[in-house]
Formats: sequence, C-alpha cells, structure tokens
Amino acid sequence: MNVLEGAKGTVYLRRKIDRFLLDWKADSNRKPLIVKGSRQVGKTAAIRHFASANYRSVVEINFVENPKYRAITQNGYSVDEVVKSMSLLDPTLCFIPHETLIFFDEIQDHPDIATTLKFFRQDGRFDVICSGSMLGISYRTIESNSVGYKTD
Repeated sequence: MNVLEGAKGTVYLRRKIDRFLLDWKADSNRKPLIVKGSRQVGKTAAIRHFASANYRSVVEINFVENPKYRAITQNGYSVDEVVKSMSLLDPTLCFIPHETLIFFDEIQDHPDIATTLKFFRQDGRFDVICSGSMLGISYRTIESNSVGYKTD
C-alpha cells in the first residue's frame, strides 16, 4: 500500500492520477485540465494533494458548497473578469501569475465555467483544473466548450 501523510496529518493514498498530474504540470504546453470520473474515488483529494505540493497559491472554487461563485462568469469569460469576480466574492484569494492553480470543483453545477478554459489557455498566467462528480451526465455540454483548449 502506498500511503503518504497528507495535509494536516491526514492519510493520503497514492493514486495513478498523481503521476498524470505531475506529467501535466511538467508539460510546457499544458492546457486546462478536466478530471472526470465516478463519485467518491478521490479526484478532489488527489488534486488538492498535488496542488499543495506544486503551487505557491491554490484557489479552490466548489460550485456545490459555494453556489455564489456561479456568478463569476456573469460579466464575461475573460480571465480578468473571472479573476475580478472571484476576488470580489472573496478578497482573501491570492492570484500569483505562473504560481497559482485555480481548481474549479463540482463543475457539473456550473458547466458554463468550461467556456472560460479557452481564455485561461490563451492567457497563460494561471493553471486550471476542473473536476466534478456525475460529469458523465452533463459532460456533453462541457465537451462542446473550449474544444482544443483543454485536456480531458
């Protein structure tokens, strides 16, 4: 068994996705990433573990726990608009260019966020990972957004 100590002394089980995430980060041409899979398999835990070890700043937006963040695309999909909207909702968020991972979790509750991925890819200041449960149900909506500007 491959067990590591996680944040705050929690136990973290090493998964296949860990190597994939490291390879994704090492790719100089990386695109925003959408992680899809079954519920309760450790997607969020793996992404958090990876993020805390590889980024100076991590901005995590969970659209189920914090539905107010669904409004971040209300004024447009550009990186500046989305970052500004997130900062207005939570001024403590820290966006450090080239050192920040933005993690959009539970995107099945705001599939419109996938439209921003094209702009994040073109802008290049921030890495973006999206994840969510039951993505298979609404993935067709997400799949049509940002074709060529994301990795699934």
